[in-house]
Amino acid sequence: MLLTCENTHIRNLANFDSLIAKIIGYGKHYKPSKGGIELEALSIVSQNAKAAIANVDVLKNTYIHTVNLRDVAFDSLKIVNQNICKALQLTTNISETEMYMLLGSGKIGSNQFASQQRYDFLLENFCKIIKLLKANPFYLPQNSELKVAKLEDFYASLYLKNNEVKQNNALLSNACIIRNEVMYRAHNGLVALATKAKMYIKYHYGWESLQYKQVSVLAIKNQP
Repeated sequence: MLLTCENTHIRNLANFDSLIAKIIGYGKHYKPSKGGIELEALSIVSQNAKAAIANVDVLKNTYIHTVNLRDVAFDSLKIVNQNICKALQLTTNISETEMYMLLGSGKIGSNQFASQQRYDFLLENFCKIIKLLKANPFYLPQNSELKVAKLEDFYASLYLKNNEVKQNNALLSNACIIRNEVMYRAHNGLVALATKAKMYIKYHYGWESLQYKQVSVLAIKNQP
């Protein structure tokens, strides 16, 4: 679905540039009285749309990269929790609460709509586990990677990676809003101006004219 929408933006821009090329070919005969559809104004809108679409593309790649880094980091969390559980079982009786927190957290379902909430939960749960371990005088793991200080460092790295995803998601969302404003804003967005330019050509040259037929077939539509 995302790919389809992205293709729509690119196709709209390509057809808008084709419209501008046709208008350039009309030369001095294209003289609209409304400033918004003058050749220079349309060219500026095209440049702004290119920049907005390119910015979304860059930020989307950055977001995907940080998501992948977070996934790799969190993949090891389940193993760490299991190792903590084993260490506790060797030293003291582990409570049902600790057992659930250590092993039950791995059963949390993940899907594209709840994934962020899942990572927030895993972080919160891991933080509670560390607090329980700090308060447990019998937790004396032989493995240095399971010592509380190391676990706190691990938590900090997970927190940073999760926070980077949130920050990049916010930047991407804002960039999409700006792109949509440039492309689809009422009255002076790219699609609205294309419609106005086509209407001018239609009434200036006639609806059966070659000029209008050339531009009428250029599909420049609002978002699906």
